[in-house]
Amino acid sequence: MKSNKRIFGIRNNRSWRKLFRKTLCILCLVGSGTLVFAQGNIITETFETATKKGRYPEGDVTAASGKWLFTDALVWDKEPTDFRPMAPRVMSAPTIEDEPGSLSTQFELKGLKSVKVGFIGYRSDPGYFQVEVSVSADKGQTWRSIGTARGRYDKGRETFATFKTNAKKDEGLMVKVSNISAPKLNRMNRINITLIEMESH
Repeated sequence: MKSNKRIFGIRNNRSWRKLFRKTLCILCLVGSGTLVFAQGNIITETFETATKKGRYPEGDVTAASGKWLFTDALVWDKEPTDFRPMAPRVMSAPTIEDEPGSLSTQFELKGLKSVKVGFIGYRSDPGYFQVEVSVSADKGQTWRSIGTARGRYDKGRETFATFKTNAKKDEGLMVKVSNISAPKLNRMNRINITLIEMESH
């Protein structure tokens, strides 16, 4: 009989037990269609390996970090006017009374401290552009804004902005990034999202 000091071929000492617990900790829990990431994570999402979505109507996109809901947004690899291939393109709202395009997580992050967003305005679209980051503690039923940021008017390079959540360590939050650029009836005040980085306690 093999020694009980080995677990899955790994020697059962303190350092390996610590590594094993840490590995288990970063696994996500699945329940009611929502993924809950454990504490101690920095999740960096660029969508470069995400599933492609070539149309604007609402739909799911699976990325390295998990599943996202794209609303009036797409992600594609063969559009030369995007900042880069697979940088999600998000439409603005048609009027100030309407909802803007957005990307939102379909998973929760426990103990979320901050959200960093990289974005840039679509060169061919006129007007100022900006993003808003919101969080939800009730699985997307309601959203609380944690800040807005306006991008470089010349659209020469990306803008990066970081937003603090002030969340408790045991609180699970979903994240939404919205294009709150100047509304246009044709919705052509678009932005590309180049980075979403989510840091937990």
